[in-house]
Amino acid sequence: MLLIGLLLTILSNWLVVSDANQFKLLLFSMVLLGVPHGALDLYIEGKDINSKYQKNKQFLWKYLLNIFLYASLWYVSPIIALIVFIFITAYHFGEIDWMGKSDSWSQKFIYSLLGMCWILYFLSVNISSALKIFLYVGQSNVTERQWLHIASLVSPIALIFILATYIVLFVKRKYFYYQSSHFYFSLIQLIILLIICHFSTLWVGFGFYFGLWHSILSFDKIRSSFSMPDTLKSWTHLLNQAMPFSIMAWIGMLFIMFTFYSSKNSTSLVTLLFITLSVLTLPHLQVFTKLKLNRSESNS
Repeated sequence: MLLIGLLLTILSNWLVVSDANQFKLLLFSMVLLGVPHGALDLYIEGKDINSKYQKNKQFLWKYLLNIFLYASLWYVSPIIALIVFIFITAYHFGEIDWMGKSDSWSQKFIYSLLGMCWILYFLSVNISSALKIFLYVGQSNVTERQWLHIASLVSPIALIFILATYIVLFVKRKYFYYQSSHFYFSLIQLIILLIICHFSTLWVGFGFYFGLWHSILSFDKIRSSFSMPDTLKSWTHLLNQAMPFSIMAWIGMLFIMFTFYSSKNSTSLVTLLFITLSVLTLPHLQVFTKLKLNRSESNS
């Protein structure tokens, strides 16, 4: 997957691809794997990949309530909702990319910090593309010039924090990793992801990272948690089980996007996609974290 990401990065710099076509690539990755990887939450909660979702109606209503409450926060205070999204995404991205132990709060803090640094670096180096969304989301008092200045400060600081964190991980690698070799694997992974992040465009980079990298790793962790063999049949079964709730999510996303879409501002469509993904992330994180905890408990 990392080689695919590097190839996409090279192509996005070598070929002139319009923003519209880049956005289509992003949508394709969202539809193919991005949304479906979160559509198995009901089965994770029920601890049975073959269970019938009708048995978990109470969980489903609670899940929908969380979505509604977070969507309401976006409507009332977009800036606060954006900050919440960055924090929960930092934790979730960090735990999926993490190759080490996740038993203690210090270990969770480390991968959350790495996730936060990754997001901030990715957004800051692609600030020219992300800027329209930031300005549209906040309808804010922060000007374009101020955002550019903030980004110029954030990107080097994020890199410094990543470097400092990996120095700590190297010194304490026996505490943070099951095997010392896992540290070096994670370092190689990080370097390649940073290259992809730095040299790809925002939509190509995010489409690869979230739509392919993050989603496939999440599917694989779900497969492992249910002790399913790494075969085409198992992956097909996961996708089939995810299909009903994926369709529900796609319908809901399309409804919100076209209900609030403003033809006077093309950025609104991208922003609404971003918001609809974020409201699905909060309840998904709550469920997926339980899966991680259950796995760590079983390992101990």
